[in-house]
Amino acid sequence: MMHYNLENDDLFGRPLSTKWEKLKKSEFELNCLDFYNRFENCSGGEIKIEKKLSPNMFTGWTTFFNDGDNIQDILKIISNDIECSDLLDIDRLKYGMLVGAFDSATNLYGRGYVTLVAGNSVNIAMSDYGRVINTTKIRELPNKHTKSPAYSFKVYTKGDHVPQLKNASYVFKVHSVNPERIVLIMFDENKEIKVQLKKWQPTIEESGVPYIDFKSNSSAELLKLKDMNSVFIRSKEKHHFDFFFSSWNNLAAYCYKNSQPLNREPLYGEIIGFKSTLTNNYVRGRIHKFFGNSIYSVKHMDDPFKENINSSEMIELQFEYKSMPVSFLKVGLKNALPYPIQFHAKYLVEHVIGVRLSVCFDEAKAEGWKYVDLNITLVKENLNSILYSLVEPLWLKDNATTDSMDDIATFTKYMDLSRIELVEKSVVNMKFVVYHDGVFYMRDKCFGKSFSLLSDMIKEYCSLSLNPYLPHIDEVCLGQFPDGMWYRVICDQMKPGELVKVHSVDLGNIAYLNSRNIKKLPAELLFHPTHVALCILDNSIQINEKNKELLEKYENTDCELTIVKSLGGKNHYLFNCPFIEEVLQ
Repeated sequence: MMHYNLENDDLFGRPLSTKWEKLKKSEFELNCLDFYNRFENCSGGEIKIEKKLSPNMFTGWTTFFNDGDNIQDILKIISNDIECSDLLDIDRLKYGMLVGAFDSATNLYGRGYVTLVAGNSVNIAMSDYGRVINTTKIRELPNKHTKSPAYSFKVYTKGDHVPQLKNASYVFKVHSVNPERIVLIMFDENKEIKVQLKKWQPTIEESGVPYIDFKSNSSAELLKLKDMNSVFIRSKEKHHFDFFFSSWNNLAAYCYKNSQPLNREPLYGEIIGFKSTLTNNYVRGRIHKFFGNSIYSVKHMDDPFKENINSSEMIELQFEYKSMPVSFLKVGLKNALPYPIQFHAKYLVEHVIGVRLSVCFDEAKAEGWKYVDLNITLVKENLNSILYSLVEPLWLKDNATTDSMDDIATFTKYMDLSRIELVEKSVVNMKFVVYHDGVFYMRDKCFGKSFSLLSDMIKEYCSLSLNPYLPHIDEVCLGQFPDGMWYRVICDQMKPGELVKVHSVDLGNIAYLNSRNIKKLPAELLFHPTHVALCILDNSIQINEKNKELLEKYENTDCELTIVKSLGGKNHYLFNCPFIEEVLQ
């Protein structure tokens, strides 16, 4: 799986403070000026990569020339001059204005063009760096810096080399230079890559698309609530709904009349049209990930959905359809609690989706719109407050008792856990963790923010619950491993007077624990799916002591395996793995 996004989500979906105005596609003057003369009397230098745009294209700039200017020094001089100029009022900025903008990534001011004024911040195409940023610090650009060509450019490689470029910068030598064509040779370790430089004009995908104007105390509806920091809403104001409906209809009509396929692989983050199987209508979305075989993950721009689409089903969109405001806003609830939405909280959210809400936030703050209060208009209740009481774990509640948390009448089994079943005959990439008693413990790579949240909740619970626990066979509980950390584990073996044998359902490690290092698993910790599969090799290879020693050398190694058959029970599978079979030969 390859990331095909531009990693610029922060430039999309920012709310406007004024009514949206239709944009005209334009070219920025500094980015149109010729810069070939900088390379004419140069033997080589260094190129810094800024944004990867496709498998054969990226933006960048020359940090220095071997026998010429040090561009980094020039950009520092420009920054110092801008810092001495007057601050500009964001409310007076317009699309296409040339300004000086502060970039927190470089800690410098730079030359750039306004591509979007969203509330109290601005998206700026940084002409000398080849990327678009969001910033709140805008100054006048001194006149002496308004005529020299942009220092950034677009780089095309001969062949799909861009995904393999892992370094931030590369040494180059000049191959040929003339007003029509600049060709360089870039050095990637022992490999020479021929590249061509062209002028950079940011696309709408690089510049970002806003949400419509957004005011406190306006009406909205809840579309989706993943957690209290990931809330997706849409305006229910009549003029906004009419605008959205008209935009969707125009887009669908265009796609219906122009339903010829893209006839090429999409660019990173490209905005495309397609027929959605989720909405049964033509919609638009941004390319997010590439799975191979022309299949891409696409993020909808007008609903909080993701969908897998074949490139043959994609429709090329014109600028006017790409630049229409997105139709939903991602926010967080004020004073959000860092716990998952489950049990009664999940039930509440399901019944509030689509209901009219009023949304309140601090308009005086630059990022005030990101943290909101949602009120259920019909019953005049604050949704935030209700959710606070429902998502707070039982172990934090004042009236919680030891008996209610450690109810010995019931216990958790593996089948109670959330889990991802492996599909028979599928090929998967997993990490070989350890071999023990005829079983290969294999771990997937699907970790993310949810696992970090689980780890934090386990740590919090174990710091408050001091009661040891004697588990049942096959029970899922919490175990403290020799590294001092607590993990979700399954009790595999337990004999009187002996340590309890367990394995982690998330990491695959095995341990023998005293009951004082085991705690009962609370229901709040079931939400995150398990990561470990217990696999048995599908061949006649005998694994003796010598083979076991060999396998120990390859523990925690990534490998590709084929799932032959599901054996049921605690995530057991029959598998083939060329790598492991080769080790055992």
